[in-house]
Amino acid sequence: MSDLLVLQSVLDAMSDASAMIGQDGTILCVNRKWRQFSGENEGDLVSHYVGTNYIGVCQSSSGEGAELARHIAAGIEGVLREAKVFGAEYPCHSNTERRWFEVHANPFDLAGERYALIAHRNVTSRVLAQDEALHAEQNAQNLAAIVATMPDAVLAFDLEGRINSWNAAAQKLYGYRRDEVIGQSMEILYPPGWPRGIKDYIADIVVNDLRHFDVVRMTRSGQLRTIAITAAPIRDPSGEVIGISNVHRDVTEEREAQQRLRSVLDNLFSFVGVLGLDGTLVEANKAPLEAAGLLPKDVIGKKFWDCYWWSFSPDTQEQLRQSCEKARNGEVVRYDVEVRVANDQLIWIDFQIAPLRNSKSEIVNLIPSGIDISERKAMHKALEASHHTFQTLVARSPFGIYTVDSDLRLAHVSDGAQPVFANVRPLIGRDFAEALRTIWPEPFATEAINRFHHTLETGEKYHAPSTIERRNDKDAVEAYDWMIERIDMPDGRPGVVCNFYDLSERQRYEEHIRLLMREVNHRSKNLLTVVMSMARQTARTASPAEFVERFSQRLYGLAASQDLIVRGNWGGVSVADLVKSQLIHLAEEIQDHRVQMEGPEMILSPSAAEGIGVALHELSTNALKYGSLSGAEGTVAITWNIDGDDNSFRIGWVEQGGPLVTVPDRTGFGRTVIEKMAASAVGGRVELDYAPTGLQWTLIAPMTEVEMTETG
Repeated sequence: MSDLLVLQSVLDAMSDASAMIGQDGTILCVNRKWRQFSGENEGDLVSHYVGTNYIGVCQSSSGEGAELARHIAAGIEGVLREAKVFGAEYPCHSNTERRWFEVHANPFDLAGERYALIAHRNVTSRVLAQDEALHAEQNAQNLAAIVATMPDAVLAFDLEGRINSWNAAAQKLYGYRRDEVIGQSMEILYPPGWPRGIKDYIADIVVNDLRHFDVVRMTRSGQLRTIAITAAPIRDPSGEVIGISNVHRDVTEEREAQQRLRSVLDNLFSFVGVLGLDGTLVEANKAPLEAAGLLPKDVIGKKFWDCYWWSFSPDTQEQLRQSCEKARNGEVVRYDVEVRVANDQLIWIDFQIAPLRNSKSEIVNLIPSGIDISERKAMHKALEASHHTFQTLVARSPFGIYTVDSDLRLAHVSDGAQPVFANVRPLIGRDFAEALRTIWPEPFATEAINRFHHTLETGEKYHAPSTIERRNDKDAVEAYDWMIERIDMPDGRPGVVCNFYDLSERQRYEEHIRLLMREVNHRSKNLLTVVMSMARQTARTASPAEFVERFSQRLYGLAASQDLIVRGNWGGVSVADLVKSQLIHLAEEIQDHRVQMEGPEMILSPSAAEGIGVALHELSTNALKYGSLSGAEGTVAITWNIDGDDNSFRIGWVEQGGPLVTVPDRTGFGRTVIEKMAASAVGGRVELDYAPTGLQWTLIAPMTEVEMTETG
């Protein structure tokens, strides 16, 4: 950087309003404090008097203060001519404030030329303190303490805590005039609820002789300020403590700045550097070097994009190279990017590169900076994942969820709610009242719309009783459990969310259960009638010893049919499954090689399955004992089909290869079962032929009596 830039930086760092003048007295440059004072006091806001002859202005002054101005001009001329140091004090009052300043002129040489540095220091506090000192003769000890601690707010109070001294800085800090606080308790400055009283502080100060501590105090306007207090006891000539002296300094902004800086240093990875216009790294602070385990010699003098932080990725390097080019052209470039630190670890930083200009607005350097935002990135990623999870849960929830905005228009409809609104298109943004009236009839639609209005206006939740309604848009009765409540929508305005559960399936299930219970009750009665008939008929033709066996076998056959009916949820029984269930008591060899079954796939009604099943069981038992299966070679052929001519069902049982068959001389219960009971169960007829070669049995029934239909 040029000497002028360095000099400007030094000037800006000075706390006094300062200017540099040349040999002829012309102001060459001024500092930030000078420009601030000029702006606050209706000065030249464009040049801030740069180019104005300082000595000439003083010499041409007229009116009150002209003599002092000429004295200052002569003193500055002496500084430039003889390299002397010059100082003087002068008043500079504004319309609202009495002020005094001290001017100091110091010579210095630069490049063989003599210059002077002119600094103006506000000494109002000191002058006012001196003025107060002249009027404080009655309390010399207080005067000494106040003078020693100027220009901060200085005040004193007696051992009861009553204020007896109050300087101008205290008035400026707290807003109370001297005459308003003298004699008042120090606790007038305490905020409400402050935990310690003034006498606690007095005791502590007297014991420790001197204390430094921060407190919070309240100004006249009610503003809370952080105050750094220096407290000391005031003693009389004998050494007895007679009061307390306080120096109050407002450190609110300073403490806040310290806290902000501490938070940044404790929590952020920060990078600050200086680049040449060609992208060469000139300076870098410690933080990025330590984070990457580097020494200055590892990076200083290199092109910035070739340094360790960036060299892991050509794309990242190119992005940085382009950003440097933009900054060189006057742009401020900022973006999030990954950089490499120690152990090849990548972290995210908020990166910025900006041009640095001199006093002529020329770009002389580029300033890169960055802070670690890895945690923020991780939180953002976790938030996105959480949001996605929540959206997925809502979308896949068995509950329907939709929202309406403050204008009562549909704003969101979950996947679970879409079927309800299937006939409402377009959907999102649709007037909610219009959508409801499309779906539901009156008066329910209007009642529901009014409920939504009420919740939107009052915030009152509503949980509806189970709602069963026939829809307007399709021939269906649907049942829902639903509730609504007010929420804040993304635009900040209120809306209403509705959560509902479709009870229609449950309603149908419960109706099905009731239907099944009626069916069970009906079939139980029929079954008991069959069982009682079987018991009576078996008892007539069997001895007591035979009764148990025969009756048990017939019950097993009946039970087998019932198992199929129940497993099919009363939805019918396959003919093939029914036949197999009634042959289960036969040996596997007989079932596999001597019994043939053939027929189309067909579902019998439960009542038909019961009647036909009992007949098949009786036929198989008879074949095993007396018929074709009683020997080693006999067979049974079971066939069924549908006769399309008269729409009838036929199932036949044909035995062959067994003993010679003769017509029985009496009619037992078995014959009754295979003839009468089977025919009665299906409203059909039985053809029974005791052919010598084997028994032949055929059941013929109307399809309407045997086939399973939707109504059972």
